[in-house]
Amino acid sequence: MGLWDWFFGTPRDAKSTASGNAARTNVQPESSAVATIEPPAEHDHAEHSQATDVWWTAPEGALTELAETYRPELSIEARAFENYLVDNFDGHDLTMPPLPRVPERVLKALGNPNCNFNRVADEIAEDQVVAASLLRAVNSPLYRGASEITSLSLAAARLGVKALRTLMMHQSMRAATFLSKGGDKYLAELVWRRSVASACIMSGLAKFTPVQEDDAWLIGLLHDVGYVVVLRAAQANYKFTGYRIDPPAFEYLCHECHQEFGELIAEGWHMPPKLKALIASHHAYPPADDPLRAERLMLHATDMIASLLGYATPAPYDLLASRPVHDLGLAQRKDFISFLTDLPEQIQDAMIYF
Repeated sequence: MGLWDWFFGTPRDAKSTASGNAARTNVQPESSAVATIEPPAEHDHAEHSQATDVWWTAPEGALTELAETYRPELSIEARAFENYLVDNFDGHDLTMPPLPRVPERVLKALGNPNCNFNRVADEIAEDQVVAASLLRAVNSPLYRGASEITSLSLAAARLGVKALRTLMMHQSMRAATFLSKGGDKYLAELVWRRSVASACIMSGLAKFTPVQEDDAWLIGLLHDVGYVVVLRAAQANYKFTGYRIDPPAFEYLCHECHQEFGELIAEGWHMPPKLKALIASHHAYPPADDPLRAERLMLHATDMIASLLGYATPAPYDLLASRPVHDLGLAQRKDFISFLTDLPEQIQDAMIYF
């Protein structure tokens, strides 16, 4: 059962599954057992080591596991803000971002086995931002047909149930990130770009694992959703005190707090237990008997890749020699190297359409 089945508690009908999988074809069934990673194919590792001008190469002695986030020198104001965040890990004095009204209503409509796309289109039409994102997505290279689609009902039918659900979660995450007027747009953009990049990376890694690609996209998009709480708290603090947090301190405080805050959002947005578990704990290296080992290994690799590509705090990783890439069985696969080669452009394309 995939993540979207958990959201609504009922299996998808065959027609919805087929339409939702039209754009992503390498979907494999999910098992309740520990995910099994295929052993690496026998390829010539020496061929990969000859590449010296690619973004995933690193100097000798580079990191092979996720680095601890460096604690910068915090100002008095930043330390006070840190204490405020830590004291509110339970969210008691913080405002959690709500699930936006239109995406929430669309998600409920999509949960109906007899979903009517005309009704879905009517719901979407109430929010111009969501409507624009639907038309932008359906006319992207991923879904575009012979002619441009300008009708919301046709666009909804073209995307199908699964793609529409993913789009609604995108819009919910984006609204939560950029909602505060007069906030720090630079930090908000950092959070958003990191989320989209992580979704794209996770979806690509899913091709090499038993994890469903649509599930992987959502996990990547939402695993650091707790950053949004730190962002909103920082913006509220600025309005109250006039103190604007600098990016290194912001990144550190996000890393320090985001799992606790992310779990609160997962509860409020009624996310499935599997996704909630990954949001609440994804930094510790997974043991061999972890039922979510594949997903957690993918998240470790995703965070490394995001760092190397500039979407997260920079760190000198030796990706092919890294522990998660090795445990996923990818270090010597030529198709994995092809994936890495194409990945920067794929992320840039995702930024345009999401």
